[in-house]
Amino acid sequence: MNPEITNFIGSVKKIDIAAQLFKNGDFDFIVKGIGRSGKVEFHEKQRQALEILTSNKYKKFVYGGAAGGGKSWIGCSWLLFMCINYPGTRWFVARNELKDIVDSVYVTFTKVCKEYGFSDYKFNSVKNFIEFGNGSFINFVEVKYKPRDPDFTDLGSTEYTGGWIEEGGEVNEMGATILGTRVGRHMNLEYGLTPIVFITCNPAQNWIKIDFYDKFVKKSLEKTKKYLGALAEDNPFLPQTYIDNLNELSSKSKSAFERLKKGNWDYVDSPDALVDRDALDVIFENDHVPEGEYYLTADVARYGSDKARIGVWRGWVLVDKISFDISKTTDIEHAIRNFRIKYRIPKTRCIADGDGVGGGVVDGAGIRGFVNGARPIKERTPKGLEMPEYKNLQVQCLYKLAEIINEGGIWIKAECSNEEKQQIVQELFQIQSKNTNNRKLDCKSKADIKQDIGRSPDWRDLIMMRVWFDLKPSKPKFMGSRSRNTV
Repeated sequence: MNPEITNFIGSVKKIDIAAQLFKNGDFDFIVKGIGRSGKVEFHEKQRQALEILTSNKYKKFVYGGAAGGGKSWIGCSWLLFMCINYPGTRWFVARNELKDIVDSVYVTFTKVCKEYGFSDYKFNSVKNFIEFGNGSFINFVEVKYKPRDPDFTDLGSTEYTGGWIEEGGEVNEMGATILGTRVGRHMNLEYGLTPIVFITCNPAQNWIKIDFYDKFVKKSLEKTKKYLGALAEDNPFLPQTYIDNLNELSSKSKSAFERLKKGNWDYVDSPDALVDRDALDVIFENDHVPEGEYYLTADVARYGSDKARIGVWRGWVLVDKISFDISKTTDIEHAIRNFRIKYRIPKTRCIADGDGVGGGVVDGAGIRGFVNGARPIKERTPKGLEMPEYKNLQVQCLYKLAEIINEGGIWIKAECSNEEKQQIVQELFQIQSKNTNNRKLDCKSKADIKQDIGRSPDWRDLIMMRVWFDLKPSKPKFMGSRSRNTV
């Protein structure tokens, strides 16, 4: 062989060949290897994922469905070669906790670099970013929800070419949304790159299920979004012991087995759940529940971030409802008045949350106010009226609501869309106990629920307030004057 050709071949680095193959859409060098069978195999789900990520067709892509699908390796490989092939671009890796990016994602990233012979990068452990020799960057971003910063202003205004949200189910929906507004703003036009947010996750009852998986199943997923499921069996390179460990979950945790081994998005189970799932699934069919007196409950949107919902009840049958995406307090007061007139509901049987904006509605409509943090209402026991051991009124009502649901005592008769039904079931399943250091019973907080499902549990609150009328101290009915003819 010509010495010049030999010298040229000898000067070509493994990473240069890999980068060119990646740019050409040839991903065999990533998805090919010796599988569990002892033969050469290909991880076809990883190939599909890489084809989607580099197709320039999608702006959001969810890859997941079970443990062991090779999600982290693909995320790190994708970012590595995008940074190499497109000098000066800027990307992010986001997780709920920064330390998890450093302890997990970065470790995998170093393994990927070693596999393909790449070393031209530096990790800044103070500012938490990876800098490439060609000027590309990968920033590590914490997307943890903080009550003091509900709009995630801490994420700043950094502009990115694209990015990856790892363990997306742990990330608050608002945080993910804000990150999505940051991509497509750094050298995308120069390189002709469609901005994309790559999301890897395992099945859970959260915003990803609603925004991606459910729509994927219904074939209504937006054209700019993509979902691809992957199971452990799809990964031919996983050791058999890993799969065996997943199978052992069937005898230890049915929930974990269904989600992590079978990739079942629809299976939900929680040792802290106060509501029986079977009882919850039929609340729209409980036509045995008798109708009674009319009541009205209203959950008022706070600071314009939540939805305002108003419901009309006949006993424990929800017969009518209305929701507002954006509303003034006067709009809500007007809607309450219209419902009251239509169904002839006295103000004494109407209640709205009295916190924040709701206080203005309570005053304006002249109805009762529900204060979440108020003391519980005394309950009748064999010893008489006693103060129950609940943290506050809201927790008391949630526990009582769970009992009513489990006993089949509630019927959501009002017309609801399929999406609304899913939201109601999801929010009511979030009625879960919470461990405390004192004797008081507590429930999963609204902040934790919002982080898990990506929205405020407005339906839950609307339904929960109906319990107040069952708990309020009863007063003797006015019998009128005794007849003079009565002996």
